[in-house]
Amino acid sequence: MQLLVRTCLILSSVLFAACAPTMQVETSARLQPKAAVIDAEQDDRYWWQMRFRLIWPEGEQPDFGQHLLISEQLLLPVIIEYQDKLPLWRFHRRAGRDGAGHQFSLIIFTDEVTAGQINREISSAPLTDWLISNRLIEKVNFEKRSPEELGRLELTSDPSWPIEIQRSWPYFIMGTSQAWLLLVQELSAENPLASKVDYPSMLQHYQEVDKRLNAQWREYGQHAYLHHLSAIFGYQPIYIRSTELKTF
Repeated sequence: MQLLVRTCLILSSVLFAACAPTMQVETSARLQPKAAVIDAEQDDRYWWQMRFRLIWPEGEQPDFGQHLLISEQLLLPVIIEYQDKLPLWRFHRRAGRDGAGHQFSLIIFTDEVTAGQINREISSAPLTDWLISNRLIEKVNFEKRSPEELGRLELTSDPSWPIEIQRSWPYFIMGTSQAWLLLVQELSAENPLASKVDYPSMLQHYQEVDKRLNAQWREYGQHAYLHHLSAIFGYQPIYIRSTELKTF
């Protein structure tokens, strides 16, 4: 019986790899963030969100390595291509056993034409099709965050915050998203992908990158990020509400 199970597992792995297309992998373009555009708020710009709904089997931990794969291989190219039209953008990550489930999102502040172009490029990408076909993501949704209103800086911030924080926070979280994406790139480049690689191998690569990224966060997050954020605000005390700290 054990031999039969082992044989089935081996055959499944071989078939999975055999169905995966091999692609030519080129070095990713380097993200070079531009200065914040204070006049980002214009009448023709809205907030848009592209949500990747990931499949999260019961009893398992969420696979955050998939976020890294999506961010560098799918989202980074469009961020670079359209950065002149994206004064504000950020990532949103969440995983909860609720109606929203496990999601990775790109949230952008841009005009309708640019938003449509980005949607078409990502939706038609071969990697997107592979992720859906292999039941790694359930679907990709793209929508205007608030169709009935003109874009305002504060529209996607937490409405419980003071308006000053709501309007300045998009710049903070964009910088954080840029730093995180650059860190993903740096760690990914330490063990670069082969010139030709299939998608399962690519996913495994980013799962390994995710482990090293998490280790760096555990070791250096307190000083490199939290300490210096506190310094920017003059080391003033803050309330820490433990219910907002979630682990899986």
